[in-house]
Amino acid sequence: MKPTVSIIIKTLNEEKNIERCLDSLVNAPNVINTEVILADSLSADTTLEKARHYPIKIVQLENANDRSCGIGPQLGFQYAQGDYVYILDGDMEMEPDFLPAAIARLEANPQLAGVAGSVKEMCVENLVFKKRAQKAFKYGNVGHLAMGGLYKRKAVEEIGYFSNINLHSFEELELGLRLVSKGWALERIDVPAIKHHGHTDTSLCLILKRLKTKYVYGYGELIRSAIGKPYFLKTLWNAKILLAMLILWLVIAVFLSTGNITWPIAIVMAGVAFMSVKKHSIKEALFSVLTWHVELIGLILGLFRQPKKNDSMIAAKVIQG
Repeated sequence: MKPTVSIIIKTLNEEKNIERCLDSLVNAPNVINTEVILADSLSADTTLEKARHYPIKIVQLENANDRSCGIGPQLGFQYAQGDYVYILDGDMEMEPDFLPAAIARLEANPQLAGVAGSVKEMCVENLVFKKRAQKAFKYGNVGHLAMGGLYKRKAVEEIGYFSNINLHSFEELELGLRLVSKGWALERIDVPAIKHHGHTDTSLCLILKRLKTKYVYGYGELIRSAIGKPYFLKTLWNAKILLAMLILWLVIAVFLSTGNITWPIAIVMAGVAFMSVKKHSIKEALFSVLTWHVELIGLILGLFRQPKKNDSMIAAKVIQG
């Protein structure tokens, strides 16, 4: 029987979380007619070994150079058959009441392309996820569905592809921008959707890891992908802080070129002081400034990265199912 929902789980070395994730899908109550597709980016740990014990389909990239946050959802979509498609990370658990509520909303509104719910952050050991846990969700009509969502297959097929394989982050933002630009709507409802077991690395290690894995390239990759599109200015707004920093450093460079170091020092000190007051913490202020600089480097590198076409099949192999 054709599944109603295809749940796509993107994984890369999720041995600590994958069983918890799959248990929430396979053994949960209220789970309707679903298929689970694990789209793996060549994990080097025991992720697949543990996943094989579950009645799911497992597909895997053939080329490690193809790894990106955007390629996982699109890889799973190649094999998906459901009328609705859900994106889930391997470090997430799905709440049992979400799918029925989301499907009801999608069926009630023909123009609604996707629905998300609330997210509970389970790990707040570092400043990145601590800040995310404190951020309040906007419910109702939204511009994109961050942290997973349920989408109508019909809407996805209308815009050509599920997720942009070139993006190392912001794949759900880019998906939302394409859907909304075609007249579709997106909504976040006040229903628990997932529990997220994020990274437990220190704040510094996490931001440096994001540079190493090219996660921070997403800012530049997103802007490049939107050139000539109706939502181009929105991608610039997404990176507004980084673009403001770039302008600031250009101004500082002009001062330095004239031999003036007084103003550059004053600008930097004023910026750190302002952030310290805003964050009520010198530590958090310095971390924010460091994060923005790493992300600015990523934006520049991502902007000039040569993209691949999104309309071709991803080289992969079926491991199970």
